[in-house]
Amino acid sequence: MGAATDHSRQPASFRRVTIRAAVLLGAAALFIALYQLANRAIEAHGVRAGAQLYQANCAACHGARLQGQAGWQSAGWRSQASAAAWAAPPLDAGGHSWMHDDASLFLHTKNGSALSPMPGFGATLSDNEIWQVFAYVKSHWPESVRAFQRKGDPYAPLPADLPADWTYPPACEPGVGPGDLLR
Repeated sequence: MGAATDHSRQPASFRRVTIRAAVLLGAAALFIALYQLANRAIEAHGVRAGAQLYQANCAACHGARLQGQAGWQSAGWRSQASAAAWAAPPLDAGGHSWMHDDASLFLHTKNGSALSPMPGFGATLSDNEIWQVFAYVKSHWPESVRAFQRKGDPYAPLPADLPADWTYPPACEPGVGPGDLLR
């Protein structure tokens, strides 16, 4: 028969190490939970601030509800020759902004583009304010669209695989990957 282990005979150093490890694990778990809560609060603030910035700077062209202008996808909407006649595309999931990576969207918004009539907002909005507008816009995309958009962003963490029932929004063409249109 095996003898029962007498835990009172364990060295005090082992008990101290065990207690310290438990305290460190608890502190790490608390830190992670607080970090996630802080990120949610920052994200919520960014969405609220972005909503105000969007209405003041973007809604006149892209619509108060991100719906864009009629005819945005008419024939030749990507043609450089017809850039002056472009209508502003929707920024909701029915448009194509989710097909671009964050870096491309940021540069297009900050600097404008010779390929479209959209002006740059770098002199009007700070970099942080541009990111807040993106937070607001993305808050209107379904999670599956946000996940697809993050897959095309080399700076964003890779999301879990897209849901099996995910499809392209109706206004967009399948076969074009994130980031392909602004480059």
